Amino acid sequence: MIKFDAVNKRFPNGTTAVHELSLTMPEGGITVLVGSSGCGKTTTLRMINRMVDPSSGTITLGGRNILEADAAELRRGIGYVIQQAGLFPHRTILDNIATVPLLLGHGRKRARARAAELLETVGLPADAAKRYPHQLSGGQQQRVGVARALAADPPVLLMDEPFGAVDPVVRTQLQDELLRLQQELNKTIVFVTHDIDEAVRLGDRIAVFRTGGHLVQCAPPAELLARPADDFVADFLGAERGLKLLSLSTLADLPRQPATTVRADEPAPAGRADWQLVVST
Repeated sequence: MIKFDAVNKRFPNGTTAVHELSLTMPEGGITVLVGSSGCGKTTTLRMINRMVDPSSGTITLGGRNILEADAAELRRGIGYVIQQAGLFPHRTILDNIATVPLLLGHGRKRARARAAELLETVGLPADAAKRYPHQLSGGQQQRVGVARALAADPPVLLMDEPFGAVDPVVRTQLQDELLRLQQELNKTIVFVTHDIDEAVRLGDRIAVFRTGGHLVQCAPPAELLARPADDFVADFLGAERGLKLLSLSTLADLPRQPATTVRADEPAPAGRADWQLVVST
């Protein structure tokens, strides 16, 4: 769905935000971008919808070079969720969600009907439609932000640290909601976070960046945790990466094999070096 080919981004002050980035983000999956501050992950995200244009290299979306598309038209076809939702304070929740369908000319009745459907989709009560953003909690506002991003049914959803400003309990709930929505809607999602636990929980693939916009490693969570590419990745994953790896599996996922048993009052069978279960009576 999204492909970066030798992409660079240099700002006029000489700062290199992204350096020779080649990365493919598969269709229908969640690709999470992580790294320390100043590593270029947000710049990478914003280049996809041309909020920032690359200095060189090629970015394709669905096989089409994004620089060949009108920037405003491109953005209307891509959902975008930011931290603290970025809702219009003077508009009701229903009209906030209907923003992009209205821009696309869907008509007020149709756009509002779509917005009402999405309220239920993201787990908000119907009576929230007539409220204003300041009348909702932080977690509810983030749900509205997700609903607004989905209103035009875009194939791609960009999420820039969307859950970073809420408390841990609400954050977990929002993560659960995103996973539920993804199972139902199967969008191509690019998700930026500084929280490695969030990346492991949500990502189908995790791309780790270091300062200067260098991509160090991109892999599924289990592979990343089991085989970090270098010391930088290992340090970023943290000392508890073994526990994080265990959290990706349940007992039901583990292969079951027959166990050799021996009674406590009997000698162990000769020539057996594997584990044995001692049964006492």
